[in-house]
Amino acid sequence: MIPKFSKDEANPILARLDRITSTIQANHATWGMPFDTAKSIVNAIDQTADAIEVAAYGQESMALRQEEIVKQASAMPPRTAQVLQHESDESYMNTFTTNPDTIQIEADENYMRAYGTPDQSSAVTHGVSTSGRPLTPHK
Repeated sequence: MIPKFSKDEANPILARLDRITSTIQANHATWGMPFDTAKSIVNAIDQTADAIEVAAYGQESMALRQEEIVKQASAMPPRTAQVLQHESDESYMNTFTTNPDTIQIEADENYMRAYGTPDQSSAVTHGVSTSGRPLTPHK
């Protein structure tokens, strides 16, 4: 029989893993760790935390948490797309500036409101997790 984490055991472990990833994200550059290395370590730790959450709380807990994150993102004020890097020879890129808002939502498609944040990449870049930790290292 495979032992399972109890909820009381899982919470401090998940909090510790979250602190570890926050520390790596905040200090990797001063440690001389390349961003890609830090990112792969943080992603592996996050996957481990997700597995622990599922083992302790069940798959439903993970689905509810993911749903809550989507709801929070859709409740955020709309953001405009942000160019992180623009090459001088790419002036044509300005032609892709559009309004991505939903034009019409059918009465039976209430779920579409979950996708209300116009620019998902911007929401990820500027968003925070439920613990308040930035989703990406960009500020």
